[in-house]
Amino acid sequence: MAPDADCEEVERLNVQEYRPGVHQGRRILPDGAPPAQAWAENEDLDRSDSAHNSPGENRRLLSPDIILPPQKHKSRLQAGLTLGVSNTPRKHTKCPQTPRCIKRQKSKSQKRREKLFAILKPPYFIVSMIFFIVTIHIWIPEEMRAYLVWSPGAWWREPWRLLTYGCVHASVVHLALNAVVALAVGWCLEREQGWWRVVCVWCGGVAAGALGAGILQPRVHVVGASAAVYALLTAHLPNVCLRFGHVPLWWFRPLSVVVLGASEACWALVRSPPARAAAASAHAHAQGAEHVAWAAHALGAAVGIPIAFIVFTGENDSKLVIKVCRVVSLLLLTAGIIAAALHFSLWYDVDLD
Repeated sequence: MAPDADCEEVERLNVQEYRPGVHQGRRILPDGAPPAQAWAENEDLDRSDSAHNSPGENRRLLSPDIILPPQKHKSRLQAGLTLGVSNTPRKHTKCPQTPRCIKRQKSKSQKRREKLFAILKPPYFIVSMIFFIVTIHIWIPEEMRAYLVWSPGAWWREPWRLLTYGCVHASVVHLALNAVVALAVGWCLEREQGWWRVVCVWCGGVAAGALGAGILQPRVHVVGASAAVYALLTAHLPNVCLRFGHVPLWWFRPLSVVVLGASEACWALVRSPPARAAAASAHAHAQGAEHVAWAAHALGAAVGIPIAFIVFTGENDSKLVIKVCRVVSLLLLTAGIIAAALHFSLWYDVDLD
């Protein structure tokens, strides 16, 4: 065969075998969606085959002529890395990750400043009561203060004396002592439990001190907030029980109760020694009054514990011991109120103004 014929035959075969899309033995991919978007879940598969097929076999490869619409992915990571369409819903956050929503971490100086402000936060109720008591002692004349004093027999006609005697004091020393102790005892108590719970303990201590003095010392004229101060002092014991493990220096509070109680007992013994007890008692009854209302102090201290167990809250509220203490406290307070009502209605016959 001639050389020209061979060249023509090779050229004819190349022309016949030429197909569009093929170039030098490699296939040219069509213009369309990338292969990463050509996978789709087969929703029409029989459920019986799903037990024998793997998750990868439940998908089919679509024809390259079919162009899928662009998928709207919810995250860039999912759009760039996954081959299939994810049906897992994205967890929506309430606050997007913006600089405004990112919580700034506090420095050590800011934390120390906040802790110092929390410690030095003043007890508003205690401070208000001290200011009110000082105002009454300075500006209210003696004739008007006489209508606020707890007087045996007079409180039946003037029931406000049951609480108002706690705002009247005998002297400046008496007022200063009660104010300092009330501020020292009630500062952390009001900060931890709130002002209205401290109000309940204060009023309960004042009322119990008056009723106790009327029962045990029927001829005494009681003045001062000592019963309320002792109620606040003993209220620290239920506070420690309710918040045990969350109160710093918890052992110091029972210790302070014991120390102040012992000092009160020693002071009472010093003021009335056994050698002169009979003479002092006779002189006090002759004058119609006694110097120290120890019954008011004792009853105020006694009533502070059950009232605190009832109104106070803490981290140990759900414990069985705390629930039992609250039930017992409620029963004791109810029994005390009933006993006081029966005594003053049946056996109380002192009518001194």
